[in-house]
Amino acid sequence: MTDLGARYGTSNKPRWFWPLIAAVGISIGIAGAAWVGFQDKPITARVYGYDVVDDHRVTVKLDVVRPKPLDVECTVYAQAADHSIVGEKTVDLKATREKDLRISVDIETERRAVTGVLRTCEAIH
Repeated sequence: MTDLGARYGTSNKPRWFWPLIAAVGISIGIAGAAWVGFQDKPITARVYGYDVVDDHRVTVKLDVVRPKPLDVECTVYAQAADHSIVGEKTVDLKATREKDLRISVDIETERRAVTGVLRTCEAIH
């Protein structure tokens, strides 16, 4: 019979090595989840509605919620039936005491749009 340790080699790591690595990994994961959970809530925004006014204008209504008074920049765009972007506008919202805002954004378009879409809404640093 052949000695398997001599043939394949032996591990110098103690038996507790891999359970320790797993425990450290789990601890890092829990700490990361707790850190994310206790962060300020991000700015949230959604399209409340839109109105295709005519062949060259769309009005997009946004609901914007910010956790504290922050300057916010929102970008919206108008999309044609073929999904191409036919107009875009960025608006700046100054910091106020109001956390919940409903705003209307008029977008000039190069041709008739069929919808208004929110691209981003983020804090200005």
